[in-house]
Amino acid sequence: MPRVHFKIIIFDLQTAYIGSANLTGAGIGMKSTRTRNFEAGILTDDPALVEAAVNQFDSVWAGFKCKDCARKKFCGDPIIKGSDLQPCKDLH
Repeated sequence: MPRVHFKIIIFDLQTAYIGSANLTGAGIGMKSTRTRNFEAGILTDDPALVEAAVNQFDSVWAGFKCKDCARKKFCGDPIIKGSDLQPCKDLH
């Protein structure tokens, strides 16, 4: 089962950063020019992409992925019950 590694930052439901880099100096290449990872990310204010990012974050945060997760025994704070959280629609 895959683990969450994406990074999503939502700014006022208007702009989103979606990427893979750890948000540390080493993760974004500031530690050394000789030893760094190559990462990808986007900063967008496209309403469809912002909505998709919000929904992805919310589905993981609310535990929608927990039911079928094969790593439950490693989860420090498992989500047992479902959530009343609904997908975000029409941000703008």
